[in-house]
Amino acid sequence: MTHKSKLEVWHLVAIVYVVAVLALGGNAWIGVPVLVCLILMAFPHRYVTAPDALRVTAGLVRWTIPYRAITFVGALGTHIAVRVGNDPELLLSPADPAVFVAEVARYAPHVQVCL
Repeated sequence: MTHKSKLEVWHLVAIVYVVAVLALGGNAWIGVPVLVCLILMAFPHRYVTAPDALRVTAGLVRWTIPYRAITFVGALGTHIAVRVGNDPELLLSPADPAVFVAEVARYAPHVQVCL
């Protein structure tokens, strides 16, 4: 199942800020690469709960996380924290967190779920 991400307001604020700086005469050699990086980070975000692994797509970055490696899934403010082994949490922002967590719990019954 594919889960779309909530729109992160800070991404839009950063993009608007860089565009405003460029419009007001900012250095294009610095501003344009920063703008391109921000746009690639902001779009598209999606999370796919496949039978074998959780697949996270964030811009040009893609992670495949096997369910057996996930140790914790829970709410952390407005985000969902996914812990892989003893590593720090990966923060995700699915549009419907309850459905996302239920889907992960269905494929990975060993995972500690905390909402």
